[in-house]
Amino acid sequence: MKWKIAAILLLAIIVISGVYGWHEYQNFNAVPHTRLAAGSYYPEMLPDEYHHYLQIPINHQDPSLGNFTDFYLLNPEFIAGDNVVFWLCDNQQEAVGLTTSWRDFDASLGGLSYVLIGNRGVSPTLFPEVFDKDGSVNYTLAMKLYGSNEQIDDIEAIRRDMQKKGLLPKNGKIMVYGRSGGGVLVQQYLDKYGDHVSRALIEASGGPDLAREHNTTFNKNTYESNPAVASSYFALAQKGDATASLAFMLFMIGQGGDVDLQMKIADSRTNNSSLGDKFTYMKSWLVPSNNFPLIYSLFNAPRELEVKVRLYELMAEDLENYHPASSKEVCLAIEWAKVLLADFIKAREKGEIPTTQINLNRSRYKGEVMVWSGTGDQVCAVEMGQWVSDSYPYSRLAVFDDSHHFQEHPGYYRQFRRAYFTYGLNSSEVQTHFDDPRQLNAEL
Repeated sequence: MKWKIAAILLLAIIVISGVYGWHEYQNFNAVPHTRLAAGSYYPEMLPDEYHHYLQIPINHQDPSLGNFTDFYLLNPEFIAGDNVVFWLCDNQQEAVGLTTSWRDFDASLGGLSYVLIGNRGVSPTLFPEVFDKDGSVNYTLAMKLYGSNEQIDDIEAIRRDMQKKGLLPKNGKIMVYGRSGGGVLVQQYLDKYGDHVSRALIEASGGPDLAREHNTTFNKNTYESNPAVASSYFALAQKGDATASLAFMLFMIGQGGDVDLQMKIADSRTNNSSLGDKFTYMKSWLVPSNNFPLIYSLFNAPRELEVKVRLYELMAEDLENYHPASSKEVCLAIEWAKVLLADFIKAREKGEIPTTQINLNRSRYKGEVMVWSGTGDQVCAVEMGQWVSDSYPYSRLAVFDDSHHFQEHPGYYRQFRRAYFTYGLNSSEVQTHFDDPRQLNAEL
C-alpha cells in the first residue's frame, strides 16, 4: 500500500511540474499585450527611497504617442547629493530586473553611489507596439522603439528626474560606467548629453564607427586571438562542416579566455579527433550558456527581441560586409550572429529597416574618460580600446592581462574604479593603480 501512495504522489508531482513548466514556457513565449499603467508598480518591487518609478515617452521624438512606466534602482549605500555613477547596462545585457542582486554589482562598484536602470524592451518593460496583430515582429517599430537612440533619451529623463528629486549633486552632473556593449552605450550618451557628465569609464568595448574607420570588424578578428582556432574553423567552413553552434561555443569559451579549451573544441570536429576531444565538445555543448540551439530558441521569444535589436545595431555593417576569404578574416561573433539575426537581415533586404550606423563625435566631450582593455579579450581588441581612448581629448587607456570579463584581479579592479570615480583621472590615487604591475600600458 505504501508504494502505491508513493507512486501516486510521484505521479502528482510530475503532472504538477509539467503543467507549471508548460505554463511558464507559454508565458515566456507570449507576445506582450499590456504595459504597467501609470501610477502602478510591480508587486515584486514596491516604490521606496531606493526604487523609483517614472513616466517616459514611448517615442521621445513624438511624445503624443504616450508614455510607459520605467524604473530605476539606487544601491543600498546610495547617498543623496553624492557623486553618482550611472551604470549603463546595454539592452543585450539583461542585468537589471525586479529581483536584482546587488552583490553582483557591488563586486565592481562597491562603496560608490550608483544607479541601475530598467531598460525599455527588457522584461518586464515590454512594448506591445513592436508586434503586429498576428504576433509577428514589426521590425521597423522594433528598431525605432527598442533602439538605443530612445534608450539614450530614457537615461537623460532619469537623470532629470533624479535632479528634480535632489538625488544628484547640485550641478546635476553624473558619472557613467559601462562595459562591452554597455561601453558603446556610454559613448552614445556622451555624444548627445556629455555636458551632464563629469567622468566616464569604458571597459572591454569599442565602436562600430571606429571599426569602419580602421577597416576592421567591431568584434575582434578571431585570428588575432587564436590563429589555430581561426584556421581550424575556416578549414571546416571550406568543407561545409562549420556551424553557428560551433562558432558560438568557441566564441563563448573565448570570452573567458580559455584558448586551450577552444583548441580542443575546434579539434573535436575533425575526423581524426580523439575520443577525449569529442567528449570535451559534448560536455561544453551541454553548458546552457554555450548551447547555441538553446540560445537561438530563447532569443527568438518575443521578450528577447530587444537583445536582437541591439546586436543588429552593433553588427549590421559587419553582417552585410563579412565574406571571409581566409582564416585571417574569420570572426566567430559574426559567424553565429548571421544565423541568430537572419530575420533582421531579411527585413533589411526587404527594405523594412536600414543597415544601422553608429556615428559619434567623441572629440567634443570635455570631461574625463578612462578606457580599459584586456590583452586576452577575444571580443574587443586592445587596439579598439586605444582608438576609443585616442578619440577623447582627456582620456587614458589602462591595459590588463585578462579576458573580456576582467576576472583575474577583482579586488584591484574595484579599487581602481573607485579611485577614478572618487578622485579623478590625474589624481595620485589613480596613478598608483596605473603604476601597479597588473596594469600593462606604460605611460610615455
